[in-house]
Amino acid sequence: MIIATAGHVDHGKTSLVRALTGVDTDRLEDEKRRGLTIDLGFAYVDLGGDEFTGFVDVPGHDRFVRNMLAGVSRIDLALLVVAADDGPMPQTREHLAILDLLGAHRAMVVLTKIDRVSPQRRAQAGAEIRELLAPTRFRDAPMHAVSTVSLEGLDDLRAQLSAARLAHQDGAADGHFRLAVDRCFAVAGAGLVVTGVVLSGQAHTGDALIVSPQGVAARIRGIHAQQQAADTARAGQRCALNLTGADLRRSDIERGQWLVAPPAHAPTERLDAQVTVLADATRALAHFTPVQVHIGAAAIGARIALLTQRSVEPGSTCLAQLVLERPISALRGDRFVIRDPAAQRTLGGGVVIDPFAPARGRARAPRLQALAAMSETTPELALAALLHGAPAGMSLDRFDLAWNLSAAAAASLHDRLAVHRLVAPPAVIGLSATAWQHWQDAVRQAAADWHAAHPEQVGPIEQLLIQAARAIVVQGLVGVGAEMPAAAQVRAVAAAAIRTQAAEGRLVREGICLRLPDHRAVLAPVDQALLDRVVAMLREAGLRPPIAGELAAALGMERADLLTFLRRMAALGHLLPVAANRYFLPDTLHDLADVAQRLAAAAADGSFDAAEYRDASGIGRNLSIEVLEFLDRAGVTRFLPNRRRCMA
Repeated sequence: MIIATAGHVDHGKTSLVRALTGVDTDRLEDEKRRGLTIDLGFAYVDLGGDEFTGFVDVPGHDRFVRNMLAGVSRIDLALLVVAADDGPMPQTREHLAILDLLGAHRAMVVLTKIDRVSPQRRAQAGAEIRELLAPTRFRDAPMHAVSTVSLEGLDDLRAQLSAARLAHQDGAADGHFRLAVDRCFAVAGAGLVVTGVVLSGQAHTGDALIVSPQGVAARIRGIHAQQQAADTARAGQRCALNLTGADLRRSDIERGQWLVAPPAHAPTERLDAQVTVLADATRALAHFTPVQVHIGAAAIGARIALLTQRSVEPGSTCLAQLVLERPISALRGDRFVIRDPAAQRTLGGGVVIDPFAPARGRARAPRLQALAAMSETTPELALAALLHGAPAGMSLDRFDLAWNLSAAAAASLHDRLAVHRLVAPPAVIGLSATAWQHWQDAVRQAAADWHAAHPEQVGPIEQLLIQAARAIVVQGLVGVGAEMPAAAQVRAVAAAAIRTQAAEGRLVREGICLRLPDHRAVLAPVDQALLDRVVAMLREAGLRPPIAGELAAALGMERADLLTFLRRMAALGHLLPVAANRYFLPDTLHDLADVAQRLAAAAADGSFDAAEYRDASGIGRNLSIEVLEFLDRAGVTRFLPNRRRCMA
């Protein structure tokens, strides 16, 4: 369990932690000299349970709110500390707003310095605090009045904290390991140590991790969890990890970075999010306003691109995209706070909806529909909604990572929703069963349409069939407001549908063409007559067919007209173009390929040269070179320095 203090400067946060734990969390020389907490302080105490309870003491001065934010990014219980003599002050209000924005679920109010005030002032301060808490989620938070001088109320507070610790449920170990780094230092004899709170998953001694977003590899040499030596670091714990790595340096790690399991390393520069502007903000938040974003333990400059409106009034919530100045590591559900660029005041905050937001089309209707789906409360509801709105497929691996699903959890989810998976490196594409059937129907319909328009042809080549199927799918999307994904994804889905139909015998590959099983190419009578004459002449010529000019002269045609015809017949699979002006019958080239196979089989090293092929085939040197180069392109042979080897 992790407990963090919050509150105005000099309201007794550090003294309270010292009274509860016996630890002075002001560790810096400047802190001790000035009597002022500047950076995060940490202490641990046994409040019951199977591990120590961690306290994070945060600075209260307005100049150090950034450090405060790094300490409360993930806590189990907040202690809002208010001095009885002052009552709520500016940083009290700001810290309270930050706790609310970051989604802190539990809080206690500690009224300190009660030894300095009268009972009447104590009651008045309590009333002021209740008024402050009324519009927040902490309106019913218990309040404890204490003095770290007279020790009044401390035993009762300690008892309540112990009860809270015993009732606390440890964080789930699901998902990939993620630790938000807030400190990094070197320890003599141990090496590099980083500390932070584990937000999800678990890691063990010896596990490989990634420093994100930099991408530097590291390995866990040792673990301290909640101030105790351990073999495992898990969600909800504050941990110190002793790291090693061949390329790992102290300069590679600083506050704001993450230590993550390798699958969770996916830096991003755009976050689609739900953003709330504080009710006491001085003015509306305008489109593309520059801000400072605090997420995890990081502080990053950004601009807020509003998606549905031009400005957001104080107290209102909107959809926005955070366009960051540099990459960060973030996932869905991560909470953040936004402050003005000078870090003088807190403007609001929110929660990440999609960590992999697009740069283009961010405010279009299909994108807003996708954000509505990602806003669902469970990954099952979200994925079902996304698949319904993505007839052309969606990135499953991005979705699984955004929701921080382990491989096992993702596979189970896909099975429950009957998701059809396509591996199309570097992505894994998912389609609903309905969408996948639609694509298979589309490729068959595209083939049928082609046959109707070109009865004389065997069928389209695969690329043309993909384009035709895409056009059919696009036509079906017009009325549902969906849009097509990237062209590469469309090609991958269409190609997979073609492969499936071919494997099931519903499409037939014939050469480079695809056709329906019952289709047979029927040439126009004039074309069939000319093809018959060409085939007869090529067959009569045997292994040495004439060039196009010689054929044209014999047929009484213009060479250009004959070449056009020959290319068309080659596209239909009747002829094979060995060179620009020379065409072979398929069975003739099969015989010439057999010559190469026999030569390779007879050679001790399995190879032959062009001269050997010329002598074996009897077709002459120039024609041998043309044929061998064609066989290379067809994958029958492979060219080596001065020799060739058969591929099969």
